[in-house]
Amino acid sequence: MAHFGDTAEVEGVIQSDPIIKAGKIIGSRLQDDQFSVLFKLTKIEGVSVNLPTRLKYDLNSKVGIDQKVKLKARFIKSKERKVAALLIANGKISILTDSRKLFSTTSGIRDSFRKLVKHSDAGSLIPGMVLGDTSLQNSVFADKMRRVGLSHLTAVSGANFALVASFLLWLLQFIVAKIRIRIQIVTLILVLFIFLVRPTPSVLRASVMTGVLLFAKLRGEKSTGIPALGCAIALLILLDPFQAIDPGFSLSVLATAGILIFSPVIKYKLGNYIKHEWLVEAISIPVSATLFCIPIIVLLSSQLSLITVPANILVAPVIAPITVLGFIAAVFSPFIPTISTILLFIATPIANWIVTICQIMNSSPVITFNQSGFFIATFILLITAALTKKLWLSGVVILLLVLQLFFNSMVWPGKNWQIANCDVGQGDGLVINLGDSSGLVIDTGPDPLKINQCLHKLKIKKIPLLVLTHFHADHVGGLSSVIKDRKIGQVWISNLLEPEASYKSVLTLLKGIELRTVKEGDRFTSSNNNLDIMVLWPRAITQDFQTLPGDGSTVNNSSISLIIRIKSLSIFVAGDIEPAVQEIITKSGYLAAVDVLKVCHHGSKYQYLPMLDQLKPKIAIISVGAGNSYGHPDPEYINELKRRNIKVLRTDISGGVSLAPPNRIRVTGKEWWQIRWG
Repeated sequence: MAHFGDTAEVEGVIQSDPIIKAGKIIGSRLQDDQFSVLFKLTKIEGVSVNLPTRLKYDLNSKVGIDQKVKLKARFIKSKERKVAALLIANGKISILTDSRKLFSTTSGIRDSFRKLVKHSDAGSLIPGMVLGDTSLQNSVFADKMRRVGLSHLTAVSGANFALVASFLLWLLQFIVAKIRIRIQIVTLILVLFIFLVRPTPSVLRASVMTGVLLFAKLRGEKSTGIPALGCAIALLILLDPFQAIDPGFSLSVLATAGILIFSPVIKYKLGNYIKHEWLVEAISIPVSATLFCIPIIVLLSSQLSLITVPANILVAPVIAPITVLGFIAAVFSPFIPTISTILLFIATPIANWIVTICQIMNSSPVITFNQSGFFIATFILLITAALTKKLWLSGVVILLLVLQLFFNSMVWPGKNWQIANCDVGQGDGLVINLGDSSGLVIDTGPDPLKINQCLHKLKIKKIPLLVLTHFHADHVGGLSSVIKDRKIGQVWISNLLEPEASYKSVLTLLKGIELRTVKEGDRFTSSNNNLDIMVLWPRAITQDFQTLPGDGSTVNNSSISLIIRIKSLSIFVAGDIEPAVQEIITKSGYLAAVDVLKVCHHGSKYQYLPMLDQLKPKIAIISVGAGNSYGHPDPEYINELKRRNIKVLRTDISGGVSLAPPNRIRVTGKEWWQIRWG
């Protein structure tokens, strides 16, 4: 597109409900949250076009679905395959036409329903399962759903429509005798349901797939379902060619194929044991859809959870009642909220079963592929071996995979690890093992999911001490997931409460947790695990220093700096301090030799080499994101480390790093062929 990088006046129609997207952390700064919507672009500088795009705009702009708007927007290339570009609104958005009555009415239903839902993990599931509305879900629980393989439950799919259609067909049999009329009524209700869950490409796709299932049921011939599915695929791609490269399209097709092909088999088998047809259908639909979707789910997530199928089987019986109760509650919510409240009171404990399954099975290990291409190659090889009946080849492939999984499970973090540096991207996140599933955590990185996944692998459930070296977002951005579902003792913070927005966000999250502002000379010891922590910086009174290029020398130089000794290892950790403070610490009399140096400021070129000579570390760990725009780590500084025979470990190359005495180093590894179990 010729407009990439430019700002232009555009017109178009908003095609989805606004959802809040958390601001990205760029460098050390947290960008503002924005609304995100699918946007049908109809004009660029007065020239007519017809392109699917994504639009992001300020939270103060009050615009919504089905409104035609005009605005100035910057065009950015998007990694999202189903859109041609990402548009960033620049200035005021003008509304040209309001939403049509059908959309405004259904918006009112969605809003009323959302207000009645209990704000808990179980409560937030219901709008997601019924309407695809995940706005109430928190990122940590959403990650658990993905890990267990249940995230598809909160996406409107062919299976979702099929459950609603099955309920309506079952209900109408007591009112209408003829199957043809029942199906016609159900079809009409589903058309209205489309507008309630929103006619986005994925929803339209799901409704078409449900139409295929209804057609097959109407004809009463199993063989007509697959040809109808083929016609639906061709029709959808002709109407919207972008569907062909959308992973959601593949998932929808596979889910529908699973229901058509495998669901009857499951129903036949279960029918021998379960006499209630509705229960058999409630189990067979989600299980058959999930089984067919597993290859694409693994391809998208680079993870294969061996408990995905058992988890889906365990939650299958409750999907139908939650969907049906939620559907009725949503319809009544703006008119008779008392009925909706009663139905939600019944549905929420049922939804809590899914939450419980997630909580229990989240601790189960998963197979992780560093590159999804390796999974594709392995999958094709196994299928080929099975089709050609070369069972020996399948055996060899499986044996090699098992051996590698066994080897890698022994690699990271290792049984006796004492220090672990998490791979959190361009940020910091370090853990000291205190034993008994507890750890001292220093900084939380920029991404809640990455630091949470690392702590999960390290089996950290208790954090007696959490140190936030300073308030830059790449050091505190992951805090929300670190403190969720973990027991936090005390939190150490710097005495410079800037950047203000980041500090206030941290303060809100840490409400009710003991905070301590530490200073040079403070000390903490624990005889239980031979832990000794010496605070080397900051001083009680803040100081001004020369400003260097970057994201803020004043804040960087407020970083808490520590020497930590644990059992037989010692480490120097100092956030993002720059040469001026490094020199003061070097001359303070507190600095002493250590085994490990956690390199300041992600290996920035601004380093005070005499401090390095006084520390005399054997190992230097650099926490840094691959391909970052800062050029971290500095090649010349790397050379200085190597000249001193200091072993350099970088998270952008090695991934997570763990250390155990006397000299055992383990890394998660980033080789393309590598798979892990954990």
